[in-house]
Amino acid sequence: MSRLGKLAAGVAALWLVMHAPALAQFSPLPPTPDAPGRAPSEPRYLGGMWDSERFFFQIENPPLLPEAKAKVDGYRAAMKSGKILSTAWTSCRPGAVSAMVMAMNSIMVLQSASEITLLFEEPRLVRRIRINGSHPRRLAPSYLGDSIGHWEGDTLVVDTVGYNGDFELDAFALPTSRKLHTIERLTKSPDGKRVDVQVTIIDPEHYSRPFTVSRGWKVSGQRHQLEYDCMENPREEEFSKAYFIKDLYRPTCMRYEGEGQELSRIVCRKPK
Repeated sequence: MSRLGKLAAGVAALWLVMHAPALAQFSPLPPTPDAPGRAPSEPRYLGGMWDSERFFFQIENPPLLPEAKAKVDGYRAAMKSGKILSTAWTSCRPGAVSAMVMAMNSIMVLQSASEITLLFEEPRLVRRIRINGSHPRRLAPSYLGDSIGHWEGDTLVVDTVGYNGDFELDAFALPTSRKLHTIERLTKSPDGKRVDVQVTIIDPEHYSRPFTVSRGWKVSGQRHQLEYDCMENPREEEFSKAYFIKDLYRPTCMRYEGEGQELSRIVCRKPK
């Protein structure tokens, strides 16, 4: 530690000693009223702040069809040659399934009798699940799809269709299509401190059969989510070794750093 750091630490310690009696008079901040751990007797209440138990960046042994497997093998070969995969995730695009299987930080759950809303800290996206609803006959394809839910015992079952197929399932670019259909099953633990998450993925265009990915949430100690800002106007050199899964993922604008007294500039291309 630097001298300045040691001095600051010493002053802080002295302040705490001098003010300890006064501090003891104040009660700690109350827990949030919707803290998940406070409602173990309410298995159907998922409201509150949760953290992903672990960041999973790869789905093991998916049942890929031959054409899809050839694509994924090509992506892996590009990575082995030194390329960096540029996917929907790395190009700042949302994707509900990506968040299901690759949630990195906190998930805020807001729950009412008719709707459950999931707010993911990273990537920044919001999912709305209508309880006992039905899918519209006509759906405009989207990154998040259309989600409806119902309770089977104490397990929330979420059915989602209407995806646009413009995102991948994991960091190794497992593909999706507009035929994608997901079924999630969320079950709260008896002590209220964990949620078991089972995600069944059905996409006959790329996979030979449905398969299920297991994940989990744990009670978060955070009182609010942090701000998340994905990369804007990335530097050109950051993409010098990029391998774009789709042309859609190429940045519209890139920043070129000037050398010496040369001014930096931002160059934008016309999207196709």
